[in-house]
Amino acid sequence: MEKEHKYRAFAIAKDGTRQPIEAESIIIQLEEDIEISLIPPHPVFQGKLTLATGSAIQGRENEREGATQLIIEPGASNVIHITPKKY
Repeated sequence: MEKEHKYRAFAIAKDGTRQPIEAESIIIQLEEDIEISLIPPHPVFQGKLTLATGSAIQGRENEREGATQLIIEPGASNVIHITPKKY
């Protein structure tokens, strides 16, 4: 069986220093929670970030609320803006 690869994550302080975060995922609360998995859901997704909202977040599979869409807009040359919109 292949060893599970976990992405490294850090909290960035105001002075720019990095503090390691030990977690399997990070949840950011906007209009709707966005979960960023630090462990790829499948080896084929290695090297990619997986974002989940609503019932796709582990532990919320049984929720039957309105759908959530991720609106992705370009920013600067190396920036994208992701906004969850609940319908």
